[in-house]
Amino acid sequence: MKAFSWPSLAAALLGTSCVVGEPVQFCPSGGGGLCYGIAIPTSSANAGSGNIYFQIKAPTSLQWVALGTGSGMAGSNIFLMYQDGKGNVTLSPRLGVGYSEPKLDTSSTAARLTLLAGSGVSEDGSTMTANVACSNCQSWNGGEMSLKSSSAGWISAWKQGPSLATTDKEATIDHHDNRAQFRVDLTKATINSDSNPFVSTGSDGDSNGPGSGSGSGSGPGSGPDDGSGSSGGFTQISAPPRPAVLVAHGIIMALVMGLFYPLGSTIMPLVGKWWVHAAWQAVAFCLMWAGFGLGIVTGRRIPGFLWNEPHAVFGAVVICLLGIQPVFGILHHLYYLRVQRRGLISYVHIWWGRILMVLGVINGGLGLKVAREEEGPVIAYGVISGVVFSGYLGYKLCHFFRRGRAGADKEGSTSA
Repeated sequence: MKAFSWPSLAAALLGTSCVVGEPVQFCPSGGGGLCYGIAIPTSSANAGSGNIYFQIKAPTSLQWVALGTGSGMAGSNIFLMYQDGKGNVTLSPRLGVGYSEPKLDTSSTAARLTLLAGSGVSEDGSTMTANVACSNCQSWNGGEMSLKSSSAGWISAWKQGPSLATTDKEATIDHHDNRAQFRVDLTKATINSDSNPFVSTGSDGDSNGPGSGSGSGSGPGSGPDDGSGSSGGFTQISAPPRPAVLVAHGIIMALVMGLFYPLGSTIMPLVGKWWVHAAWQAVAFCLMWAGFGLGIVTGRRIPGFLWNEPHAVFGAVVICLLGIQPVFGILHHLYYLRVQRRGLISYVHIWWGRILMVLGVINGGLGLKVAREEEGPVIAYGVISGVVFSGYLGYKLCHFFRRGRAGADKEGSTSA
């Protein structure tokens, strides 16, 4: 056994106290050079609150870039960066509200963010950087994050396009081109000093104040240009599939409004059996209410969504108006049995249904926009709906002119 040595103990303690960690870095695949850095001062980790530091560094070919804390968009704390048009960047704290654009957080728990030295647009205009200190990011309106977590959830997203060139923190942003979700071992992101870790040594990174400097900075943010690099502490995870309830809602309502109701409308003149038309539309009617119920369930799971999102409100109005369509249908049928011709209630029934079918298809498009669906499904929905309604309109026009010609022929033969 080695003899105890006070000098050895002192050297060991001194060596431990001088250990200085580094921010962890993640460059998501497909980001084209986009990289994130995260650092947690030991003082903040030990206290469970205090400053944390993060860096967002991206090519200026990206219109906006977002980094957020949370396991998914709904209820996440989002930090949005875009160019301000003056050689610097705008940093906007926002809250994720589900499948719609994140809104500026103006609550008392909004992230308190400070742009540090090294932030701005590089001299050659190719890179924009935000070196950020957040003094309260361990909790927010909708979630919390332990600063000692070995598996903290983070999200990111980005959009290609021209500069927004605005200092407005409420600037409207378009749907992201790509996104990534990852987990961070914050114990590997620990740094000793509670100061800006993303600038070169030689000066206090915090001394220049918010927004100072237009250079891109140095350090962990200068990752590989192919956007595929990362340092220890990051684990990229696949985006979770959309909830089954949401998928079922979308599929059912698209089928009902874009296919079942239009086909049911053509059955009566095509088959000539009122009960076939009634049975078909009754099935579609029940499916519509089932889809509506699934939509309510989905909306309740997203904070602040239900009755605040136009798709939900518009959809509820259309469904409720369609709820009285069977009554018009029954009154039309009884009237026709009595006089053997159409009356006012007949045309109310016909045009009420046609108008609401069209509104339902339009609201389906709004739903795809709210869900921020990828381009393929949106195009497919538009094409299929367009083909179905073009065929429906063509059939109705042909049927209308055929009836008019038959009536004219009958009148001519009677006159003769």
